[in-house]
Amino acid sequence: MSLYERNGRWSVILYVQGKQKWIAAGTNKRKAQQLHDELMVKNRKGDLVVPPPITFKDFSELWVRDYCEVALKPVTVYEYRGYLRKYLIPAFGHMKLTAIRHEHVQHYVAGLVRQGRLKPKSIRNQIAPLSRMFALAIRWGYMTSNPAERIALPRQEQDEVAFLTPEQLKQLVDATAPEWKALIALGCMCGMRKGEVMGLTHDCLLWDEKRIQIKQSMWNGLLQEPKTKRSVSTIPMTKTVEALLMERVLICPASPMNLVFCRSDGSPLRQDWVNHGVLDPALKRAGLPKTTYHGLRHSFVAGLIGANVPIKVIQELARHASVQTTLDKYGHILPDSKEDAMGLLEAAVWGVAETRP
Repeated sequence: MSLYERNGRWSVILYVQGKQKWIAAGTNKRKAQQLHDELMVKNRKGDLVVPPPITFKDFSELWVRDYCEVALKPVTVYEYRGYLRKYLIPAFGHMKLTAIRHEHVQHYVAGLVRQGRLKPKSIRNQIAPLSRMFALAIRWGYMTSNPAERIALPRQEQDEVAFLTPEQLKQLVDATAPEWKALIALGCMCGMRKGEVMGLTHDCLLWDEKRIQIKQSMWNGLLQEPKTKRSVSTIPMTKTVEALLMERVLICPASPMNLVFCRSDGSPLRQDWVNHGVLDPALKRAGLPKTTYHGLRHSFVAGLIGANVPIKVIQELARHASVQTTLDKYGHILPDSKEDAMGLLEAAVWGVAETRP
């Protein structure tokens, strides 16, 4: 076993069953020596496994088929396929898996940042499945290290949450076409996500209990588990929402999937149509600012904050994983009550409430 350098690139040369094997070790001599030493130790212990040659493209197909489609949600598989097809395979597809080094991935990320076409979040979203794929490649014996670990990623600034006021939410529901008022109201008044509303079935409407059961979500025409375990819940059905849902149920077409919101033939609605076919026209008729269906969920939470609902109750209604998640997303619109809190303490200690102009 030895090290070899050519044109600034190092390789580890192995001899396995009398045959010479080369493993790319990058451009850093110290790291190349470290890899050489690790392989030497494994060889002495009899644990050395020489990664079989395979291209990034071929392994990515193997990874999606034998791992992702077995262990991950369909929506996650769909997203990973998109990242691979549009970005990662064009960048790394032709390379041997063992030839991909840390500097290749870092150079790829830096190139995306310089181009400026993608937001930091989109770039970060690509590296997550890339690292996950390399980690599995190590377990399966195709690689010896993960070149996507400890990559410098662009800083992600938290976008300010846009929301409509309670008065604007009423205007929006009033301006919505009659057959879709309940669909919009569930986002405004219940904070349901678009996929959850699209996946709502008649058995989820618990009329006697005046509650709505959220147990599934719609994605690409398929019902699946909601976003998180915390999302599986039941939420109150207010009088207004109950009345609008009842109106929808009375005119709802028959659906093989038992959907409350569906096309005229009973098939699932398209994700994009909910925005441009229902929400956008209603916003235009009401003269309201542009927002998305998820923006209605933000508006729901903002309305609860404005009504001085306790933050723990807001977390439960929004079905966030923790109070910290709620604070991270909406802390900037919480009322600044420090002066009020100090005034209450003043009154408790001295018996005199502080008055402010």
